[in-house]
Amino acid sequence: MSLVMPTDITQSPKFVLPTIFVVFGITGDLVKRKILRAMYHLYTKELLPKKFRIYGFARRELTDPQLREYLEGVMEEQMFPHKEQYDDFLASFYYIRGDFHEKEAYKQLASILGYADGSWNVCSNKLFYLAVPPVSYKDIIENLHESGLTVPCSPEEGWTRVILEKPFGTDLNTALELDLALGKLFKEEQIYRVDYYLAKDTVRNILAFRFSNTFLTPAWNKNYIEKIEIQLLEKDTVSTRGEFYDKVGTLRDVGQNHLLQLLALFIMDEPQSFTPDELKRRRSEALASIQTLTPQEVGEHTVRGQYEGYREEKGVHPRSQTETYFRIRATTTSHLFEGVPLYLEAGKAMKSNRTQVTITFKRNPTMFYDLKDAPQNVLEYHIRPDEKIVMKFLAKKPGFEHVLAPHDLGFDFRSAYTKNDFVDDYEALLYDIIKGDQTLFVSTKEIISEWQCIEPIVKVWENEIPPLHVYTKYEHNGHCFTP
Repeated sequence: MSLVMPTDITQSPKFVLPTIFVVFGITGDLVKRKILRAMYHLYTKELLPKKFRIYGFARRELTDPQLREYLEGVMEEQMFPHKEQYDDFLASFYYIRGDFHEKEAYKQLASILGYADGSWNVCSNKLFYLAVPPVSYKDIIENLHESGLTVPCSPEEGWTRVILEKPFGTDLNTALELDLALGKLFKEEQIYRVDYYLAKDTVRNILAFRFSNTFLTPAWNKNYIEKIEIQLLEKDTVSTRGEFYDKVGTLRDVGQNHLLQLLALFIMDEPQSFTPDELKRRRSEALASIQTLTPQEVGEHTVRGQYEGYREEKGVHPRSQTETYFRIRATTTSHLFEGVPLYLEAGKAMKSNRTQVTITFKRNPTMFYDLKDAPQNVLEYHIRPDEKIVMKFLAKKPGFEHVLAPHDLGFDFRSAYTKNDFVDDYEALLYDIIKGDQTLFVSTKEIISEWQCIEPIVKVWENEIPPLHVYTKYEHNGHCFTP
């Protein structure tokens, strides 16, 4: 695999062009938790375009100074660093009040952005970030298109990009409808679909780890690997998200996206080049290779659970059958891993937070030691809260007897690098959007394959097959029930 080193985008002609960011839902939770901090970090590192403006678009009655005051309060509450730079950063924020579903608001937006271009005497780059509930996506993208806001001035002058957050639809049909709407209005290179897990430093390292270490390659297949397990466990309950969560469930919330994307990175074929199109092609092939479960197999190879007290959460139906935990046994038709069990597991109200991929290797049948009861080689790839790679290997115990014992060979990201070496998930995403690099973003084919994988499971679960188990909060670290 040839690695292409990133160029310095600050020297790119399109980087030095003025850039306008339009954030739909500027006063919403996603901006407060993620986007504002990412933009500020890029600003303090001088990785935003030299000239930029950020227009917040939302329903609240706010003036520009009131928006800046609100955002400054968020920054102070979360203790953003370099307080002396707050004012200069916030001076680039402006507010536009409008309803996402009213065409008139987009005419006003187009007029304001046109005035900004006129003041710069250039056609600026434009980035539209939909930090809003997915139910608003269709209206926003259609109104943006009809207003002419998404049309670049010319191939030489400025780009236009649109960013959407998961979930991409609530089922296969709605995902296809959204994709159809996007495909009619935008070119694929204009669309950035965010699955923020792909931007985590440890997740971005998976391909480097797999394909840059020669000793791994011969053993990375069905001849040597017994099973692959992926866990995404959360200590949090649904808390204030009860009404939303009860309509979605854990499988659609994190299984359809994060877990399947992680699985794709671990089972995909080696890419021929380190380019966005090639990496997305390989991920897409891996996802398409996951075998669809029949109704009978759903009953046999899946379990679902709900934590005790979930039905008393605000917004949750008193007889809800929504799962807050699942474990699924899947397989793939991939020539590398055909027949290898692939376990996907996620749950809320667990004993601790954990996102981890565990690769268990088969015992060596030719080993002259008796391995019948000996531990197996296991590779643990920790993503959260620890960020490390641990290989469990066997060595002989000291003494006269030939007895094997397991030991750890490990690498800890946080110990190996300084805090400043790490990049926040959304910081990496925004940087790549500005740069025009789609490596960390999900393609249409990937999304469709993900929904094709989980939708048959959801449909069988709706018939209460298998039965919904109840588990006690904060007692389990996965493996609550066995499929």
